[in-house]
Amino acid sequence: MRVGSIEVAPGEHAFGYLEVAASRSGIRPSIPVHLFAGTEPGPTLLVQGAIHGTEIIGSIAILNVVGQLNPVGLRGNVILVPVVNRAGFDLAERGSRLDGKDISRLFPGNARGSVSDQVAYAYFKEVIAQADVLVDFHAGGRTAYERYVLFSEEGDPANPTRIEQIRRKLVVAFGLDRGAFFPANAFGANKAKEAIENAGVAQITLELGGGTGWVKNGAENIAVAERGIWNVMKSLRMIDGDFEADCPECTIYHAGVILWKPDVDGLFIRHRAFGEHVKAGEVYGTLLDPYTGDELAQILNTQDAIVIPSGQEWMTIGATSVGILGTVDRVEDRRTMDLYVGPELWRKQP
Repeated sequence: MRVGSIEVAPGEHAFGYLEVAASRSGIRPSIPVHLFAGTEPGPTLLVQGAIHGTEIIGSIAILNVVGQLNPVGLRGNVILVPVVNRAGFDLAERGSRLDGKDISRLFPGNARGSVSDQVAYAYFKEVIAQADVLVDFHAGGRTAYERYVLFSEEGDPANPTRIEQIRRKLVVAFGLDRGAFFPANAFGANKAKEAIENAGVAQITLELGGGTGWVKNGAENIAVAERGIWNVMKSLRMIDGDFEADCPECTIYHAGVILWKPDVDGLFIRHRAFGEHVKAGEVYGTLLDPYTGDELAQILNTQDAIVIPSGQEWMTIGATSVGILGTVDRVEDRRTMDLYVGPELWRKQP
């Protein structure tokens, strides 16, 4: 297996940097890549972290897996990328100050664009396109706490595509007690995810960890992230072992209620807890003047729904969502569901 100038033989682990672009001042946000080449045939799994520079729970879990994964006996290949967005990570920022862009929205990228466009182009071509499955770790950064597996809405749930069938299994196999999907175009058209799927890659996204107390809660979240990576490898039959999970069931939510901050900035205080049912018109949270304590605005829920772990509790500035709620789409039972993804699914179609 080869990524850029990094090459690895079967049964070995190799590490290097993928050269992706250079700014006009000569800054080169090369991407650290670990390659594990198995000794038996199987799929190629890509696990990536910190495509948003402050969302690092997955990054730490990935490094833990790097220290434990043995390529001898591994079925298939594993690509582990602890930090995709080097520019954002180095400056503790979500995006990239080099050009103000979000790499996760730019795939398949542009070789003639600005730095982030070039990063997206090289990373998509050299890394993402080689994968059969992509596990993309996100988190709430410094302000919000998250805990669910996110995936794209299915076009026709009665007739799922190959990629949708893979996602159904991996969302549950990962081991969290909940997953969620947004309605199409909930946050605008996402051409990047479309490009990934058009390359035949099945993607699930983890919204896991973060918040102002992330250090206190970090050990648990990192362990859960690491557990999920091993579970995905088990689901793809890359390694053997029993699945570990929060609980026997995984509740899948249709995350159809997105609450946006009104046109005023302030300290956001959420009044409703994760898993709580909130009726339409009820107060979800308030915005306060952080210096006087005066109430600046109320955020009202728009329809009856259940709070999904998402929401900022810090100084909230600019256009941003402050709450995500949903309705139960289905409940999957790990005790009876087939969680294994065979080659008839993971192998890309010609």
